[in-house]
Amino acid sequence: MVVCVSDELKQIKDELLKRGYNVVNTQRTVLCDAVICNLKNGGLTNIILENNIKTEGTLIIDSASKSIEEIEYILNNRVYSSLF
Repeated sequence: MVVCVSDELKQIKDELLKRGYNVVNTQRTVLCDAVICNLKNGGLTNIILENNIKTEGTLIIDSASKSIEEIEYILNNRVYSSLF
């Protein structure tokens, strides 16, 4: 699974790398399975416009107020959960 993480989310990127995910930054134009960004700050728009990332079929995760465990759950199950 290729996960694109916004540059400002370094802690999330580092934690996903530790957990074995293939994490790319927003400076590469690649097909990603998931994009993690802060939607409130326009993170998705910046990623798409600046890096030509295609979002069709891509899971978009808003990083706001989510723990790494919540993000990993969403990545693995492709659903948001009310468990957290």
